[in-house]
Amino acid sequence: MGIRIIAGKHKGLHIDAPRSARPTLSRFRESIFDILESFQIDREFGEFFSGKIVLDCFAGSGALGLEAISRGASHAYFVDRDRSAISVLHSNVNKLNTQENSAIIFSDIDKLKFSKKNQCCNVAFLDPPYFENISIKRTVEHLSDVGWISEKTILVIEQHIHSKDSLDFIEKIKSKTINNSIFTIGVFNQ
Repeated sequence: MGIRIIAGKHKGLHIDAPRSARPTLSRFRESIFDILESFQIDREFGEFFSGKIVLDCFAGSGALGLEAISRGASHAYFVDRDRSAISVLHSNVNKLNTQENSAIIFSDIDKLKFSKKNQCCNVAFLDPPYFENISIKRTVEHLSDVGWISEKTILVIEQHIHSKDSLDFIEKIKSKTINNSIFTIGVFNQ
């Protein structure tokens, strides 16, 4: 299945999705990115993603991180524990020629380490597989404990509509229900 980059310098280009992934649909991604870009009040200083560092957790195809790079993010870290997803991620990064702006990490997100060569992220995308029992709260606490995110990091979380996972660790800015998914955008609040 092909996924289209919606806007920015790679607008209209298609990337691939691994069979194991449940990619966020184009119209949902467009809605989320429109909300994020609406945070940039003063356009004189550039777009919302300009110069930002993003973390694409449970990356799958990397569509969220690659969309952010297309819209001006300076760097994206893609994390996934599925070998087929990692292979597709490498292919997609090469297809868009974003190797200098990308780091692909083969790891379980809850075991992800932080090294001095990495940088704390401005935006983190978290859309874990619906069929697995993954605690977003525990994942976010781990990412904070090891230094990937801080209290200024904007979190974009996708959950199944019936998820019982509490999001009391963020200051909600916007929440939107689309089909069977709830998208929540907020600032991490330790």
